[in-house]
Amino acid sequence: CLTEPHAGSDLGLVRTQGVPQPDGSFAVSGTKIFISGGEHDLTDNIVHLVLGRLPDAPPGPKGLSLFLVPKVLPDGTRNAVVCERIEEKMGLHGSPTCVMRFDAATGWLIGEAGRGLNAMFVMMNAARLHVALQGIGLLEAAWQKADAYAAERRQMRAPRPAGAVPSAGPDLIGEHPAMRRILDVQRAWIDGGRVLAYRTGVQLDIAKYHPDAAARAAAQGWCSVITPVLKSAFTHQAFHGASECLQVFGGHGYVREWGIEQIVRDARVTMIYEGTNEIQAIDLLLRKVLPDGGATLGTALLSLRRELDAGRPDHADALRRFAELRYLVATLVQAAKADPVLPYEIADDFLRLVALALMGWALARITATPGGTTTRWQQPAAAFARQVLPEFEMRIKMLQSRCQGALQPADAA
Repeated sequence: CLTEPHAGSDLGLVRTQGVPQPDGSFAVSGTKIFISGGEHDLTDNIVHLVLGRLPDAPPGPKGLSLFLVPKVLPDGTRNAVVCERIEEKMGLHGSPTCVMRFDAATGWLIGEAGRGLNAMFVMMNAARLHVALQGIGLLEAAWQKADAYAAERRQMRAPRPAGAVPSAGPDLIGEHPAMRRILDVQRAWIDGGRVLAYRTGVQLDIAKYHPDAAARAAAQGWCSVITPVLKSAFTHQAFHGASECLQVFGGHGYVREWGIEQIVRDARVTMIYEGTNEIQAIDLLLRKVLPDGGATLGTALLSLRRELDAGRPDHADALRRFAELRYLVATLVQAAKADPVLPYEIADDFLRLVALALMGWALARITATPGGTTTRWQQPAAAFARQVLPEFEMRIKMLQSRCQGALQPADAA
């Protein structure tokens, strides 16, 4: 339980308070909002992890502590935890989103006082990876519905290559280039996203369990820079890609009967919770990339570069994007010193750039495997290379231009 009516992304504004009691417990009071599953009867108990502050705690994030507050106390009595209401939401209706009120509820301090955020961030990388996978799963569900519809719906004649015998028509809409583009591009996002998410899942395990300290540190570095990219990029694509899949249905997609509109509504929240996508972008650039001059990101990209074959054109393109990204980071470090506001303005574009570079790598790796030579894998990757990857060049030129503008004094222009 983190968010309060007045404290969203800025958790330093949290007012919930835990007052020490003679028996070592704390009387926790405050209101929390957007609490998923805050009240239900599916289990005998609900244990809330509540972010709050002690009475003498300093203001801001450093004054926050974490409290364990159960719905039912160990002696079986009901704690002073109340669900005030369930939010009426745009989507995700299968999850009750509650407003929770704690009226001097009995709780216990977790860890040290004033280190509540540190305790919460222990689970943050995993939580954000899970949301990225939720986005990929929602896009998969939308794609499956759209692909099935395109394989049975017939409309007009589809264009044929020069010299080909025209069909009698009407053709399946999946044979129309406009619909095929939608389906292939979303399939590529799903395929590439899974490769990157599964790799990050392995890195999370290495960071926690590997016996070698250097291996753990390298894996932790990977997770710190790649996780915010995955959370932002694949929740963004979940919503926008599901909307594209709805387009395959035409007017039928806007009708509840077909189910695709629910996926669009459900996907929208993933761009908001577990840290908004804008916060992810700021976290990546301002906290993970610029402070060490891009060293951690560079190490992560180096591990991917070693798996590419420069003799393959698609692999050479992926290597080139990595090189351009490293050069941009070096320029960004200098530009940020000249204009401290610039990184905040371009953080979203920078994260998108990293995501495209990673997707180029992932699809190049997929299509180079023995099983990746079939049309099932090659066609989506080729569509992505034609329709999406050119965006990398556009964005990197824009960011380079912004950096040059920051590095050149206005009177020298």
